[in-house]
Amino acid sequence: MDINTTSYADLKNRLDGSCHQFIPVYSDGIWNESNDGNILKHALLRLYLQIAVTFILTSVIHLLLRRYGLPRLISEILAGIILGPSVLGHFWPNASEVLFPPQSEKVVSALIYVSYIIFMFLIAVKMDISLIKKCSRREWRLCASLTMNFLVITFIASLLGRTADKKAFTKDWVSFFSGVMVLTSFPVIACLLMHLKMVNSEIGRLALSTALVTDLFSVLIVNFYDFLDITKEASVRAGVKSAVLSFALVAFIMTFLRKLMFWIIRRTTEGKPVKNIYIIIIVFFVMVVAIFGDKVGIQFFYGPFIFGLAVPPGPPLASALVGKLDTIITGLSLPVLASYCGYKANIWELNHMPPASITFALTWSIAMKLAATFVPAIRLKMCFRDAAILTLILNAKGIVELGTFATNSHKQTIDAGHFTMAVVVILIVAMVVPLAVRKLHDSSKLYPGYQQRNILHTAESEYLGILVCTHTQDDAKAAVRLLEVSNPSKGRGLSIFGLYLESISRESTPIIINHQLGQKASNSSGAHQQPTINIFKFFKAEHSRSVNLQVFSAFSLPSEMHKDICWMAFDKSVALILLPFHRKWNAKGELIADDQALRNLNSKVLDEPPSSVGILLDRSKMNISSSTFVSQSIYSVVVYYFGSEDDIEAVAYATRMAVCSRVHLTVIHFTLSNNCDHTTKRSPLDDLSMGFEEKDEMLGTNNTIYREQIVTEGDDLARMIREKAEKYDLVLVGRRHNLPITSCLSECCEYPELGSVGDLLASSDFNNSVSVLVIQKQNIQVK
Repeated sequence: MDINTTSYADLKNRLDGSCHQFIPVYSDGIWNESNDGNILKHALLRLYLQIAVTFILTSVIHLLLRRYGLPRLISEILAGIILGPSVLGHFWPNASEVLFPPQSEKVVSALIYVSYIIFMFLIAVKMDISLIKKCSRREWRLCASLTMNFLVITFIASLLGRTADKKAFTKDWVSFFSGVMVLTSFPVIACLLMHLKMVNSEIGRLALSTALVTDLFSVLIVNFYDFLDITKEASVRAGVKSAVLSFALVAFIMTFLRKLMFWIIRRTTEGKPVKNIYIIIIVFFVMVVAIFGDKVGIQFFYGPFIFGLAVPPGPPLASALVGKLDTIITGLSLPVLASYCGYKANIWELNHMPPASITFALTWSIAMKLAATFVPAIRLKMCFRDAAILTLILNAKGIVELGTFATNSHKQTIDAGHFTMAVVVILIVAMVVPLAVRKLHDSSKLYPGYQQRNILHTAESEYLGILVCTHTQDDAKAAVRLLEVSNPSKGRGLSIFGLYLESISRESTPIIINHQLGQKASNSSGAHQQPTINIFKFFKAEHSRSVNLQVFSAFSLPSEMHKDICWMAFDKSVALILLPFHRKWNAKGELIADDQALRNLNSKVLDEPPSSVGILLDRSKMNISSSTFVSQSIYSVVVYYFGSEDDIEAVAYATRMAVCSRVHLTVIHFTLSNNCDHTTKRSPLDDLSMGFEEKDEMLGTNNTIYREQIVTEGDDLARMIREKAEKYDLVLVGRRHNLPITSCLSECCEYPELGSVGDLLASSDFNNSVSVLVIQKQNIQVK
């Protein structure tokens, strides 16, 4: 009989008694089963039922616990504990045998391994390696402390395992257990921060940067230990061979596969999704590097992890990979992993006291990790509350630690009681950390200002970072005119980040487009922003040696647009956010636009900015095609100085302009006639000693003038402010003035986002062609 005509039933009947009975992975249906058959003998159907039961129980538990702000991971572990030998297997062993027979563990393990590979790849895709370049001394000191702590703890743990216990498994287990407990896992911390909605906060960014660098160092250290183990167990030649092949794998990823990523990006049209065939190709290579990495002697998930780091962050490719794969991994596979670890734990094994070496290693590692984080944070002049929050976040435990225990169980001879203890410790830490952080953290203070991001503290030799927000071509033209007079020259360059903003409806998908990736331009989506992009590119072409330019487009809901602005400014570490004023005038001085949505946006940015903020009120209608200094004309700038921190920031910006001889700067220091104690006789330039060493030279130049103007009352001050503004092209003024001299101006303020002085220059009865830049300095944490 031909095999093609053989029925499925005949193939099953031909199996003799010497072979295992053939059981298909899927069922023909409950009505087609034999009378003595068990429908749960089919592996696929049994897996479906196991997942369904686990998810139902997890949802019920999470419904009870979410009111306390606990992450879903807690419910997943508890569901596994209930379905495992701790509850179901202990009290109803027959039901446990039917639902979770021993042979089903292999299927679940295979699913976990594949899921963990994709998960580690996605972790790396979500990482932004550029965070390393932005790390300040604070992050590097924390990383050094945590890395040294990791080395010390693992070394002491290996000594404890070697001397304290006689059992063969204890030596490796103590070292392995302690190493996992002191890991600073980037994905765990990222998930925690997303759960707590702290990703866009300054403490969250500090924790992410520290975790990223520390995690990468941990990967290098662990792989170095693996090479040493291969050398000891096999030979030096085998260890060298493993190291060479591992480096070859990394070189293959960073050359061929990274070029493949950029090729895919260039083939993708701006604003359009990445084709599914490209996603399939990438997933194929993920599995290839995982298999090859496992064969050459490194952990099977390190190959995909390095591959993920090679993917360019952000849209279109990284966001497409996360969008396609993240749902099934984080929504299905990782919950199965967490529940599997809970299932493998048996709380009845905790009746026996663990060995002293295990107990000491656990206590010592946790205490040392807490100290290694908290002490450096205090020494770096963080307040006690924020230092405690950072310590808790960096000591969080979660899915990575569970996955490490689960996927390494075949390499370590792990006692059931020790595995249970590890799961329980992770469960307790995962419960305590979010509760404690919520109790300590003030969600209204996203950017407390531990890092100086303002004009005053930007060194002269550094490029001044400015985020230019635009909604129309006129906004871009006005901003470029201001940038022209900001003296972009060699040694005093500008790093400009142009951000075109456009609101969308709730039915549309928010997106940020990076125009530096070389994608194909979209005829439909790029029609609005392309003229604005061209304006910035023209400015870059005019100052190619002194200006760095990156242009982005953000499409988001009006209620969320301020978050895009603040996060972009924080991510790029700019010193100034430049916003357009919501009112526009034509060449005749007539009001032509009054956008209240834009006004609300500016107010939200001013409430909690990560850096200094400037609102540009532009009354000039100069053609953008000609540079401000083409005609060699003089550009007159005046700073109204009253003595506030915002005024000092305005003077700092003006002094950068005045370095160019064609900018004539006048600083007018307004003081009360009775010379109150609140007033100072110091020059405003004396306040710039921290940021500008050439202030004495500037006072002696012909283009910088300092004047002191004495006023008697509020009406006199308002009149002088308006009269003197008519002589200049640009007025710079601080926004906030909690001073007696300006108290009378605050009583009838029409535009509080401009402050009392800026409001005078923006009122309807002031008809003049002068432009105004109102500056608010970054809020600095009081240490």
